[in-house]
Amino acid sequence: MKILIITPRIPYPPYRGDKLKIYNISKVLVKNNDVHLFTFYRNQNDFKDIDALKKLGLKLITVKLSIIDSIINLFRAFFKKIPFQVAWYYSRKAEQKINALLKDGNYDLVYYHLIRTAQYLPNYKANTKQLNVIDLTDAVSLYLSRMFEKEKNFIKKIFIKSELNRVTEYEKIIENFDMIFICSEKDKKFLLEKNITKEINILPNGLDLSYFSSECGEFDSNRIIFTGNMPYYANSDAVIYFIKEIFPFILKKNSLAKFYIVGQKPPLKIKKLASENVIVTGFVEDIKSEYLKSAVNVAPMRFGAGTLNKIIESLALGVPIVASSIAVGGLPKELSKYILVADNPAEFAEKVLYVLDNKEVRETVMNEAKNVVRNFLSWEVIVGNFEKTVKNKLAEKINE
Repeated sequence: MKILIITPRIPYPPYRGDKLKIYNISKVLVKNNDVHLFTFYRNQNDFKDIDALKKLGLKLITVKLSIIDSIINLFRAFFKKIPFQVAWYYSRKAEQKINALLKDGNYDLVYYHLIRTAQYLPNYKANTKQLNVIDLTDAVSLYLSRMFEKEKNFIKKIFIKSELNRVTEYEKIIENFDMIFICSEKDKKFLLEKNITKEINILPNGLDLSYFSSECGEFDSNRIIFTGNMPYYANSDAVIYFIKEIFPFILKKNSLAKFYIVGQKPPLKIKKLASENVIVTGFVEDIKSEYLKSAVNVAPMRFGAGTLNKIIESLALGVPIVASSIAVGGLPKELSKYILVADNPAEFAEKVLYVLDNKEVRETVMNEAKNVVRNFLSWEVIVGNFEKTVKNKLAEKINE
């Protein structure tokens, strides 16, 4: 197939959830297809990552999106019903370039990545035999609704509610695509309950199992880890909640316990939480080794949507996980059974302490989990299934 992928950010380095997914999908698709990747850049510094994508065999098409243009778009969006995150990624030049590509490119498949790129679906049918699909990854309205419930700051609640209303209305645009994909049954169910009438397909988050694989080795029996992109509000909220509400229970019974916060660009409010028992590492080159040195991985998320990479990565490496029910909501049942779930601070702390005190959890249950992950979450398997699905739909469209 000849494929055009439209994504809002250069998907390299693949450290953020959205970059990670599109990088790995592109990496597998390009092996058997002619893949063109359209994306935005802010400045010349972004181009240092372009060569890594070209080496995969991807054909790159880029458009500069200036901060000034994005700010002007936000101002205009204030008086309209467009979500601010959609307005932030609008570019007239990009729209013209995409329209030209769709008119002359003879693409079999156009893959729109995230709700932010849906605005570039043309109103006209440039190629009636071309399959237009959107991968939402997760339901943004679900994320915002949970965020609104937990936020206590009145001013922030007003902004979140405004964006939630805009996104809820705007998400109806997905009905215009030939196919809709999302990462979990939980997010799919939420959208269908919001009167989305079109069929929604599951395209789960996966893993590079050549990297996320390991035999059981030595680890620090007092080491607790949290991983994630720290500017992402759901992550910083979870870290603060863990330190203030859960960690004191743990320290009362295990004064040697240490909590490692691992992830790029930790904001100042996270850095200020560092202490003898709380270590903020910032960005690390080898996330796998950070997992493997730890006794337990925690995901005390209070809001969010989709499937958390931190959980499936930990499962693949056989590192025990204690998580909130929101954190595991996007996982298939075959995997969620390997996770200890708790939703109040005292219970969460008790389950963390249980893992710290019982090494056999890692040696028995988690070894089984690693094998199950390989059957469900290999990118090769996931993208292979995706290709079959879109090829079948494309054949139907051509024969209409």
